[in-house]
Parts: sequence; C-alpha cells; structure tokens
Amino acid sequence: MKIVTYNINGLRPRVSQFGSLLKLLDSLDADIICFQETKLSRQELAADLVSADGYECFFSCTRTSDKGRIGYSGVATFCRVKSAFSSSEVALPLAAEEGFTGVLETLQGSRARKDKMPAKVEGLEEFPKDELLKVDSEGRCIITDHGHFVLFNIYGPRAVCDDTERIQFKLTFFKMLQKRLEFLLHQGRRVFVVGDLNIAPASIDSCNPGPDFEKNEFRMWFRSLLVENGGPFFDVFRAKHPERRETYTHWRQDTGAEEFNYGSRIDHILSAGSCLHEEHDQQDHSFLTCHVKECDMLMQFKRRRPGSSPRWKGGKRIKVEGSDHVPVYMSLVKIPDILQHNTPSLSARYAPEVHGLQQTIVSMLMKRQVAEQVNAYGVSSSFPEENITEGSCSECVKRSFHDCNKTGLSSQTIPFFFGPGISRCPAKHR
Repeated sequence: MKIVTYNINGLRPRVSQFGSLLKLLDSLDADIICFQETKLSRQELAADLVSADGYECFFSCTRTSDKGRIGYSGVATFCRVKSAFSSSEVALPLAAEEGFTGVLETLQGSRARKDKMPAKVEGLEEFPKDELLKVDSEGRCIITDHGHFVLFNIYGPRAVCDDTERIQFKLTFFKMLQKRLEFLLHQGRRVFVVGDLNIAPASIDSCNPGPDFEKNEFRMWFRSLLVENGGPFFDVFRAKHPERRETYTHWRQDTGAEEFNYGSRIDHILSAGSCLHEEHDQQDHSFLTCHVKECDMLMQFKRRRPGSSPRWKGGKRIKVEGSDHVPVYMSLVKIPDILQHNTPSLSARYAPEVHGLQQTIVSMLMKRQVAEQVNAYGVSSSFPEENITEGSCSECVKRSFHDCNKTGLSSQTIPFFFGPGISRCPAKHR
C-alpha cells in the first residue's frame, strides 16, 4: 500500500499539465493521494477536477471570502479502489469528515450555519463556536478513517511575521489539530498526519536556518509531537533517513531556488500507533517499524532538474510549469483487508456541485445507506466485531477487528508549546 502527500499549487493547472485528472493520479501510482492547495471554491468544482475512474474523492474547499481567500487553499484525498461499494479495501475509507469540527454540511452543499453546531465536539469543547466555524471554513483538513488507521490530510495556514491575526489563526488551527489527535490516540486509534504543515522541524530541514530558527513556537510544537521528545508520533521520513541532508520538498517559485536546491522540508508524513500484530508480540514495536517499508520524496516531479531549463540569472521572475513542491510517499506492507463497506456519503460522487442536483433512485438509496453506516461508525468510534486475518511477528493469526484497534498507547497528552516571548516568524509563509 502506498500513500502520497502533494501540495499541487492548484489542481486545475496540474490537471491541465498532465492532460487529465486520471493521468495526474496515475502518475503518482498510489492507493491514497492527499492533495493540498487545490485552490478551488465549491462553485468551481467540476467532474473533470474531482472524478476519475477507479478513484473516490473527498474534498474540502475554502468557504470564506475573508481578505480575498475564496479558492485560496483547499485539500482533496483521492482513494484508488476497485469498487466503491461492498469493498474490503483499506484504501476506501469507512468514514470521512471535512474539517476538525463536523460543522460543514458538505453533503447537501449548504452553507455552514452556527445553529447546526454539534452540542459536543470531540476534544474541542473549549473553543468558541465562532472559532470552530472560522477554522473549518478555510478548507484545510479532510479526515478519513481506513479502519486500521485514521488519516489527516492537512494544509497548514499562512502567517507572516507582522500579521497578528493570522498568527493567532495558525495557533488556533494547530491547537485544534492537536486536540483531535489526542482524542483519537486516547481511544487507541492509529493516526497518520500528512500534508504541507508549513513547518521545517529542524535545521537539517532548511537550507538557511537563521539564529532564532530553533526558537520558533510552531517548530517547537512540531517537535513536541515526536517520539524522541516524549510525543506519540514518528516523523516517518526522518526516522527512515536520520542523517540525510539537503533533501527538501519546497522551493520558492519566483527564483531559481530549485536549480540550486535552496529549499526546505515542510511536507510531512507523521505516524502514531502500534503495529497490527498480536498484543503479546507488540513489545518495542510500532506501526513504523513493522509496516512502513519506505518514505521518500518523488523528485521526478521537481520543476527544475539538471538540464531541464535555462539557469536562473537573477532579478527576473521565472515561471515554470509545475508545483513548487514535490510529493512525499510512504509505502506500507502487511496491511490486511477490513470488513466490507461502502464509500462514505462525503464522497464527491454525491456532491451536487459536481453531478447536479438530480440523482438516480439507486444513487439516492445508496447515499442513505452510506449515511446510516457513517452515523453508526463515526470517524473516531470503535468498529463492530469482524474477523480478519493478520500476520503476527511470528505467524499469521486470526483476531477481531475491534482488537486490531487496541494500541496500548499512553493517555498522556501532548504538551502545548505556544507561549509568550517566543519568535513567531515561521521559516516559510503561505
């Protein structure tokens, strides 16, 4: 199984660049593909941008017009499946959720309303309703539950040094993310966080770290999540390549930064949770050590490669086709199938903006069935007992799907590192 995260810097130009959405997705050759910065509003959604044979799509678009942010960010998760119905494939999620709070009624395409706020939001009760709605309205998060793990597709906010309003928004965004992660981990779920977080975690991940690089509060928060600092997450790329230098995922698009590899590593895959083996075989094991075969960058997607374009001479803006990021992938092994299920109701196949308001009777009935299934399961709930076959460290064993979700993780919370008197200027602003 292969998972890819990619800030595509606009879905429409990437589809045009590759000739079609299907060709773009197939070029990444992955089972789950997480895009960030799609730059689409819901009014701009069309079948040629979110529908491709063999893939299910789950998207979140910017819903706010604040400071001209319509169509600014946006995330989309594409899942490669053989069937969207009665499937046991792990790539097809059991449930899906837009944003952190569940306040967005994307299924009906209706506007977010404060009076539709759930009475209790998991782990987010401390936040005012207005804050919850504001964060979810920028289209920066899609959560999909794949049974063995919950996947967060994240696009971190922009916050320039002198914009106190956006700095506060970014603080709130990552606090909400942390609360959702803590809630799921305390339930014993395995969690992946992938995407452009807009944070280079250490000096090895930046071409030019400044004197206050390590003091940045967002960077300190990121490092607090990691196992080496007492947190539950592995930075999967760095765990696989602890000493590799000058390996970046982003370069400024208005200079020759790519040609000279003047960049930063801000696109990440984080993993938390135990392996899928028998509990008595789990000592000193983790999902990373038992199931992650490799994690690396797909440098063939880099816009400038040796001999591919004229050398930059400075002073002149250069426009080159392609994203200013490269994809990051993680390949997994020994991931068993899960119980049969249908595509969640959040799927783009049910979005009226994409396929129109009229649907067939069969589609409507299937949509109702899927909605009932999602309500029964929920993104962060336990799943019903269902026998599946898994390999233990020594042999294949048969155990329940419910037991598979027990990870034995500590209920210790992740400390916050957002405090006064710390530099608030991130390495890269988006």
